[in-house]
Amino acid sequence: MSSQLHVVTGAFGYSGRWIAKQLLSEGKQVRTLTNAATRDDPFDGAVEVHPLNFDDYESLVDSLRGADVLYNTYWVRYNDNQRNFDHGIAVENCKKLFDAAAEAGVRRVVHFSVAKPDQAPGWTYFAGKVETERLLRESGQSYAIVRPTVFFGGGRNVLINNIAWIMRKIPIFGVFGFGKYPIQPVHIRDVSRVSIELGASDENITRDIAGPERFTYREFVSLIGKSMGVRRLIIPIPPIIGWLAGQMLGIFLRDRVITRAEIRGLMNGLVASEEEPLGEITFSKWIGENGSDLGREYQNDLQERRYNCLLYTSPSPRDVE
Repeated sequence: MSSQLHVVTGAFGYSGRWIAKQLLSEGKQVRTLTNAATRDDPFDGAVEVHPLNFDDYESLVDSLRGADVLYNTYWVRYNDNQRNFDHGIAVENCKKLFDAAAEAGVRRVVHFSVAKPDQAPGWTYFAGKVETERLLRESGQSYAIVRPTVFFGGGRNVLINNIAWIMRKIPIFGVFGFGKYPIQPVHIRDVSRVSIELGASDENITRDIAGPERFTYREFVSLIGKSMGVRRLIIPIPPIIGWLAGQMLGIFLRDRVITRAEIRGLMNGLVASEEEPLGEITFSKWIGENGSDLGREYQNDLQERRYNCLLYTSPSPRDVE
């Protein structure tokens, strides 16, 4: 039956993996569209794999036929002309996906955006998110647009793990500015739960997904250090210095450690929400139970993604990611 088939872009990634896992636990049939098919399959063949090829529209339509819900986690983290992907191309690709879903008769699209994208005008990452949301709203499709803040849990934890890694290596940790801006992390399990609940609905809706606890960034970093059992001097640094330090560290690690848009979004409070929090799992309890294991190794985001031409990601600078 068509109601049993759900399609997830990027089910071998982070947010897509947890959505697929939850759907499978509910007895749903799951198909993924991915261009990372060579990754290890965490589902041992339980998820049907189709290529995510935006240059083959008919293939997209065929891959979506019979699906009840499409969960779209596709995006790109930054512009890179050498690899021929940028936020503008990502917007065009999302439109192709929405059009294909409509032609294939998909009942509903659950699209992953990012919290407060309209409060960051002129930044291509966020501007692309705003435009993609508009395209979905005007597509005629039944939709839910979900806007997560900062992910934690689920094993990947790039942002949190790499903060912990830096704190293990360096006795001083710099926060952008004075670190008084808010951060409201949400567990990936809560994100997948809410997304699937919204997928079952018929109401066109846009919702933030944030956790139940709100911290200043300085409090957030301090809590990570405390959970690890390390004491570090936390000092304010100018954002440009933090970005340059990230660039130099990125050269050494062969990774994109931090982008300007991510710093701006963080400092402008875009990783917290004024809506009622939908998350239930508290960061303070989770970090208390998992902090000692964090930061043992650096998680190379660029290497994990293996960007080739146009690669899906989870939704946000929030995952740094």
